[in-house]
Amino acid sequence: MKRILVILTILTSIKMIAQQDFILYHMPSIPQITQVDPASFPDSKLVIGLPIISSVYGSAFNTGFSLGDLFYQNANGIMMPDVDNAIAAMNPNNFLILNASTDLLFFGFKKGNNFYSFNVTEKLDFTFNYPKDFIIMAMEGNGNNLLGKRASFDGLGFDFTHWREYAVHWVHDVDHKFSYGARLKYLYGMENFTTDISYMGITTDQNTHALTFDMNFDFRTAGLPMVMIDDSIPCVGAIDMNDTAMVQASGLDANFLSNYMFGRNNNGLGIHLGFNYHVNDKLLLEFSVLDLGFITWNDYTANSQLDAWDYTYDGIDNPITVFGQGTSVEFLKTILEDSIEASLYDNYQYSNPSYSTSLRTKIYASMEYIVDHNNFVSLSLYSSFVRKRWRRGLGIAYNYHLGNFLSATASYSIYNRSYSNVGLGVSVNLGPIELYCLTDNILAWGMLNPSDNLAGNSQAINIDTRKVKNGQIHFGMNLTFGRDKK
Repeated sequence: MKRILVILTILTSIKMIAQQDFILYHMPSIPQITQVDPASFPDSKLVIGLPIISSVYGSAFNTGFSLGDLFYQNANGIMMPDVDNAIAAMNPNNFLILNASTDLLFFGFKKGNNFYSFNVTEKLDFTFNYPKDFIIMAMEGNGNNLLGKRASFDGLGFDFTHWREYAVHWVHDVDHKFSYGARLKYLYGMENFTTDISYMGITTDQNTHALTFDMNFDFRTAGLPMVMIDDSIPCVGAIDMNDTAMVQASGLDANFLSNYMFGRNNNGLGIHLGFNYHVNDKLLLEFSVLDLGFITWNDYTANSQLDAWDYTYDGIDNPITVFGQGTSVEFLKTILEDSIEASLYDNYQYSNPSYSTSLRTKIYASMEYIVDHNNFVSLSLYSSFVRKRWRRGLGIAYNYHLGNFLSATASYSIYNRSYSNVGLGVSVNLGPIELYCLTDNILAWGMLNPSDNLAGNSQAINIDTRKVKNGQIHFGMNLTFGRDKK
């Protein structure tokens, strides 16, 4: 039975989401703002982003529970796990989302009323979908709370995409009254794992404890090593690591790395669009649509599909009376387990077609009130298309400028049932060197109390801030020349 459960887990542990950058949207002094607001007009004549470190982004987001739900402080001040409380805090379906990106190259320049820029950016998105019943099953088994009910693993799985974008951006300013811009992107896909269908349930009969499995899945991969079932049936991926020629052609051999970095035939296009309008001297309206586009995956693709399948495993009523003690009991178990596997294989298909995935479209809309040349207050709406649903966010921000030397922003945002998001961003110009560091949630850093933890003082952990579910950071260094004085 263990082997069967391993097979089911491999076949179903397979959906891409979340990267919002609220604080950057309210930092016009940073040239990379054009990546979230294409109509923003930078205030430098020439910008050179230092390779790799001009824009480094990372975020982690868990919708199911916070660390404060998972741990509690006992009477002795020691942090202890509280799995029951974490389970109680979960939704029926939950996400763990990781995002990362870095600009390998960025430069831009102003010419008249136009600003042009070019960037090469490496990006990675990962989302793990875990139903609440999956965690209950892992912690308690199929008895207790799940006995007599269908344990729903519908949606269980993960999405993963690694790609590189080459982008050209242009923004045009019309008499400081309004501006519009666009970023056109060529996309080079490296790996992908995406799930079109993922349904699975296990029902345990309350009286007989018979197990009824129901399942239906359809997932696609590109550029991943092949995983086999019983060393005979391909399951995940398409690169045979035992095939030397294929490993070299795919670039997974260190001596043929250029095939991986530049030679895969996974291509796509994307576009960002933006429009900003000054209603008057005090009110600015901004609107952006990001990541309209797709990637077509052609190299080392695999499609694993299981048609709607159900099976009841009721065990053996009394095998000893039939077979007596000895190996015959285990033999019969093997026969029954093999029959389940055979039933799975009869409904399972593996093929290698090309396929396409869409980018996760995002929309920003903002209303900014200009108090004076140094102070700005804004209200922003954010929406992203995640798992075939629009997920929305709301943010307010205050931005302060001290000439062209310092820009600082504080924000508060709400996104996907996460209410503990206090952002802070600072940009400093030291001559031509611009340094910036932003986070959408400074509370995530205070929650960890790294100095106390490194000293082994776990009692100092602040329980009051442990409801945080979202952590994010964005930092970088640019060289800017010809920056406006005001």
